[in-house]
Amino acid sequence: MLHSRHANRWLRYPALTLFLGLTVYLALGFGSRSFEAFCPFGGVESLWGLVRGGEFSCTLGPLNLSMLIGVLALALLARKAFCGWACPIGFLGELASRLTGLIWRRRPLPSPKVNGYLKLLRYPLLVVALYFTYKTGELILRGYDPFFLVFSGFGHGSLGLVSWIVLGVLVIGAFLVPMFFCRYLCPLGATFDPFSKLGLLKIVRNESTCNNCGACSRKCPHSLSPNSVITLRHHDCTLCLECVDASTVKNTLELKATL
Repeated sequence: MLHSRHANRWLRYPALTLFLGLTVYLALGFGSRSFEAFCPFGGVESLWGLVRGGEFSCTLGPLNLSMLIGVLALALLARKAFCGWACPIGFLGELASRLTGLIWRRRPLPSPKVNGYLKLLRYPLLVVALYFTYKTGELILRGYDPFFLVFSGFGHGSLGLVSWIVLGVLVIGAFLVPMFFCRYLCPLGATFDPFSKLGLLKIVRNESTCNNCGACSRKCPHSLSPNSVITLRHHDCTLCLECVDASTVKNTLELKATL
């Protein structure tokens, strides 16, 4: 393990930049496939059509399903590492969080209880999105999905003013709460949750060297508390390793394979 203030970030950000660059490349019309073909959530949206009629819904295809299977398998190994190391929207959300962090002298974060309740929003949103997608055979989430709106440039399927309002709300939310969309609204994140909970790789804290300074928890982009547990099993952990870099005592927090 590297030991410097941002050692792991220097590994993670180039990976995220690469995936963001590839998405932009495809969104600009280069390559043989649309950027949407690589969206894992498209695999979730296609399931009902495949079960009922053996056909993919709308513009979805086998690659979407392959991506879904791949990221769910990854979640069983490395929890929500896809979100922390590959997702373009997650990366943009994290950059927005760091930018707005320069503005806030003391960011007014929601209390742990409120934060927990707000995280539940993503489950009914997932159910509603899938219900109407399966019912209509159309990708109804397009008009509200920041991934589609940003990289398509408000292309076919966007809802005009409604989509602008939605994106504006998400931007304001990102200004107030780090990783706002990922925390509270992301349907793919909701899909990951039961698999992430079982993930083999976890952050483990060494009680004998921990000085309870709280630096690791303050740096967690999802407001988890690595300093309050021995093994961080929370399904929202993306293994971004910001807590490991923030730890003031070497090797107090480590990435380990454990049940």
